Amino acid sequence: MGLKHSIPSSEGFSKIFSSPDFKHSSSRLLILSKENALKHSRLGVAIRKKDIKLAVNRNKIKRKIKGSFRSKVLELPKRDYVVLVKKGFSEKDVKFKKDLECLWDKFIK
Repeated sequence: MGLKHSIPSSEGFSKIFSSPDFKHSSSRLLILSKENALKHSRLGVAIRKKDIKLAVNRNKIKRKIKGSFRSKVLELPKRDYVVLVKKGFSEKDVKFKKDLECLWDKFIK
């Protein structure tokens, strides 16, 4: 995923957090989205240090989320998306990938 598909600044995140157009969640994840004026979708991932202690684990989760986004980016509406990881999440969780796919599918429909 190149820089073109990343939300570049905290200002971009703030706009989505303050007034998202859509929200979809599971027990492990929350995805917020907002319209953008670009011709492509963008992704931001927010994981609190308080929730996932080790940077190694936070980075693994981010890689998996970005990989999932990359596989769906052509199908998704042209919006900005922020994925929030909820407390108690484990990157080894088997249902994580399935939850993420289901959430992306909700945006596609």
